[in-house]
Amino acid sequence: MPRFDTAEIAKRIDGTLEGDGSLSIHGVAAIERSIEGQITFATNERHSKHWSDSKASCIVVNRDLELPPHSGSAAVIRVDNAEVSMTTILELFEPPPKLPEIGVHPSAVIEDDVQLGADVRIGPFCHVESGCRIGDHAVLFSNIHLHSDVTIGSGSTLHSGVVIRHECSIGSDTTLHANAVIGTDGFGFQAASDGSGLVKIPHIGNVEIGNGVEIGSGTCVDRGKFAATKVGDGTKIDNLCQIGHNCEIGRSCILCGHVGIAGSTQIGDGTQIGGGAGIADHLKIGRGVSIGAFSGVINDIPDGEIWMGIPAGNRSRILREHAGIRRLPEWSKMLRRFLSQEKASKASDE
Repeated sequence: MPRFDTAEIAKRIDGTLEGDGSLSIHGVAAIERSIEGQITFATNERHSKHWSDSKASCIVVNRDLELPPHSGSAAVIRVDNAEVSMTTILELFEPPPKLPEIGVHPSAVIEDDVQLGADVRIGPFCHVESGCRIGDHAVLFSNIHLHSDVTIGSGSTLHSGVVIRHECSIGSDTTLHANAVIGTDGFGFQAASDGSGLVKIPHIGNVEIGNGVEIGSGTCVDRGKFAATKVGDGTKIDNLCQIGHNCEIGRSCILCGHVGIAGSTQIGDGTQIGGGAGIADHLKIGRGVSIGAFSGVINDIPDGEIWMGIPAGNRSRILREHAGIRRLPEWSKMLRRFLSQEKASKASDE
């Protein structure tokens, strides 16, 4: 790990240093688990209350956050946004990636008409089929299979085990993590006319992934039935997600782990979808929408709304419904009491 003193770190993140600027920092850790020589951070009182017992040598906090007294000689760096500043600090301590050598590994299979850009790195046991084009400075780690006529943009990185089916395209500066699969057949079947079983529907479209996209390990993006499945520039998709055929996902969206989107659904720019959410087919999800974790979406969502629940609805309505459900036992007791009083009143009248 590299080392930086507290004064240098404060300068890097435009922070105000309180305390010793010569303390040596060699790593980053959570406030409760840090040791001497590490830096930590806090953004609210729930985290900052642990500062008095923390062994960290330095803490990064928002300028207006009050800290409890600390028993040691640790330094404090105050910044406008501690979370943003910690991203910069993590970059300081991030070890450089170990990349394949520039060129093609001897064990890789590159077919004759493949176009390779400048300073491409292709690792062991990769297979690049006919008609593929790989842009400048692209990196393919190991055991990657590019089927025919795939395009990889400049500066993109494909980690081990990635499979990209024929005629799909990946933009520039995009990252595909281990075992992501792009361009598999869409999930489409129909009943055979003679009733003998199910017939597979051909999918002759492709997948088009934009620039600056990141797709997590084990995620699958299905090819379109007769057009493209699309993922817009800057979108980030977590591990183990499923994107159905002919979906169109906008720019700068965030899809957390285990999200499943059925075919032909459109997702607007800047939408965020919580982990485990499922979205039905042929829906239109607006721009800037937030969908809660484990929600089940079966209706279109207008721009800018926050939805949650199963079936999903506008958050304010769902919360009111949940509040009503929690009061059902109380209402049930009141109803039984009322009915008992009514019964007793009728009995006395008789």
